[in-house]
Amino acid sequence: MNNILKNENNNPYHSDNIDHLKKLFKEKNNILFLCHHNADPDAIGGALGLKYLANSFNKNKNPNIIISTNSVSKLTRNILLELNESVEIVNYPKLLDIVCFVDTASLNQVMIDENKLLDKNIILIDHHKKTDLVNICDLVIVDENSTSVCEIVANIFKKINIYPPKNIRTALLCGIVYDTKHLKLATEGTFNIISWLIKDISFQKILYLLTQESDESKKLAHLKACSRMELHTIKQGNQKYIVALSNSSSNEASCAKTMVSIGADIAFVVAVRKKDKEIRVSARCRKQISKQVHLGVLMEKIAKKLNGRGGGHAEAAGLNANFEKGAPKDETIKKVLNLCLNSFEKELIKK
Repeated sequence: MNNILKNENNNPYHSDNIDHLKKLFKEKNNILFLCHHNADPDAIGGALGLKYLANSFNKNKNPNIIISTNSVSKLTRNILLELNESVEIVNYPKLLDIVCFVDTASLNQVMIDENKLLDKNIILIDHHKKTDLVNICDLVIVDENSTSVCEIVANIFKKINIYPPKNIRTALLCGIVYDTKHLKLATEGTFNIISWLIKDISFQKILYLLTQESDESKKLAHLKACSRMELHTIKQGNQKYIVALSNSSSNEASCAKTMVSIGADIAFVVAVRKKDKEIRVSARCRKQISKQVHLGVLMEKIAKKLNGRGGGHAEAAGLNANFEKGAPKDETIKKVLNLCLNSFEKELIKK
């Protein structure tokens, strides 16, 4: 990592941060925007906006500017096709002079050789709670009060006084609407930035791009996870909370979301992938729970007990850890779910 000034202002949009970002985009010819696995519309929309900015400021004749992820969601794929945009989908991408993590709270969300980050300029642009990732970054633009990374990127455009073209604004709007759950989580600032972005764009078109039927494999994953679900009740004073525990071979995040939507207060879903030697856990909860226990913080703590990495939002978070070769799968699932249940109960009792 190059020895350049870190900007640690409380205001993520401070002119020092923006000037630093512009300087890096101007001077470096090779820039990689890296998004988390199964990249959603917010991650890809933010990366498309940042790529446009990088191309706008880069002084080189033929800059090498790439967006990469190891997978994208079906919804994201449809948006990319509509916008005629593409991203590199690959495990262990080639790390360029600048590596910019977009909507990625921790290194467990990407597949890279961490040792190769040592001589790179590392940027983090995100809206999740900060994790250890910030310690290796040259520039950190994190706004935990923002509803989406696309909202952050749009505010950077405003700060620099650049009005992005229609396709970039469409991508940013898709990300904002997606991460705010179709504006249910929108703030006054969110609506202000939407009004700035939406010129000559039909909001119905944005909603159309964000609407799709679940494919058969996702429906089956939801049904199987619900059929395996164990329910536990935790008391806190006069209040009772329903905790749902389950496992799935895929779509663990949407499975956890489904369990909360049908009545659980908090859900943990484990996926053990023997082929990838990986354990993944997704957690979702209701707002009432998140006011007492921040899921991103909780999953970070649980991940450390599993020698993995975790993090995320107050109401939606996850972790990745290594799966020991030869370990019984069912026992591993039970162990991890019990750890999640006990860790949540201990955090709740502290309040």
